[in-house]
Amino acid sequence: MKLLIYLDVALFTFIAFFIGYDLFFTLTSFFTRKRRKPHNKRFLKFAIVFAAYKEDDVIVDSVEHILRQDYPKDKYRVIVVSDHMREETNQALAKLPIELLTPDFERSMKHKSITYALEYLKEGIDKVVILDADNLTDTDFLTRVNDITQGNVALQAHRTLKNDNTPIAVWDGISEEINNTIFRKGRVNAGLSSSLIGSGMVFDFGWLKSRMPRCGTFAEDKELEIYLATENIFVDYAEDILVYDEKTSRQEVMARQRSRWFHAQLLAFSLIIRHLDLHAVNWNYIDKAIQWFPFPRILKLIIPLILALTWGFTSLPIALKWYGLILAGTLTYTLAIPRKMRTRKFYMNLPRLPFLFLILIKGYIASLRRVKEKDTSFQSTPHGITTKKEKHG
Repeated sequence: MKLLIYLDVALFTFIAFFIGYDLFFTLTSFFTRKRRKPHNKRFLKFAIVFAAYKEDDVIVDSVEHILRQDYPKDKYRVIVVSDHMREETNQALAKLPIELLTPDFERSMKHKSITYALEYLKEGIDKVVILDADNLTDTDFLTRVNDITQGNVALQAHRTLKNDNTPIAVWDGISEEINNTIFRKGRVNAGLSSSLIGSGMVFDFGWLKSRMPRCGTFAEDKELEIYLATENIFVDYAEDILVYDEKTSRQEVMARQRSRWFHAQLLAFSLIIRHLDLHAVNWNYIDKAIQWFPFPRILKLIIPLILALTWGFTSLPIALKWYGLILAGTLTYTLAIPRKMRTRKFYMNLPRLPFLFLILIKGYIASLRRVKEKDTSFQSTPHGITTKKEKHG
């Protein structure tokens, strides 16, 4: 019995640490961060890169939106890397004032498309904006990015949902906003780097051109984070600069997407441990290692619930601490949901939360299968919007 209690205390301490870590950054997200106003502000030259792999259904709309920027036309270029897209899509893109690249990769990867675009650009660019093929932006996107990236190496914009047409899409959007609160806004308010999210990212051209070719996996954003953390480069986060991203509407797509994301987390954790250099360790590096530790959020909630119910039948005093941890976890992730997301649809879909947990667990199991089979293939997310947030214009 004593051994069980010792194991219980050890497991409690382990989970409490991670929940407490998330709670700390959730609380720091409520602070207001002052930005330094840039001196001698100028119009930077931007390259906006769309790495589009089989994205025929959405790419033209996204490109047409980005061309509506109120930024000086001679100060930005739109580059579309068309990877295995249909000829009719390429013809439609070719009619737009953009630069269309059509590489023929034997094994497609996002980092390959971005590297291809960077090699094409050569020089004359200050900043590179990386967008996914389904991303939309407001017309003042570049103007506002220009205002806060004058002296920055890396910036993550606020990616948010552009569709809430199904319960799955609603919860997908809420999940991303929780991540925005904890891993981005909370981090930068505490003086640590924002995490990257794969799109809505802005980099110094020279820095990205020298680092992107080093990436070799489908988790190129995590690899870039490792380089940034190793060099102790601060990654800023712009909560008020929005990038509208399509949220998946189908449960099987969500399971597959979470499988890929958790696999990327496992890969990132292994890479950051492998790159460990005790002479170059800094707070950002330590934070990334903790952040990427392969312990999914869903387990932080399910394990305490199981143990609270189990101990409740044999020892209520032991169970109480687990109930307290459940309360702390629930409070953490509830506070992390922005007020704007607590809509009627959110409350209507609360009863579906246990079903969502099952989908996530299915995705995590699939990710372990991917690791076992050494499946590192790039998988695009199918698109199927029926409802759009119409603000972008």
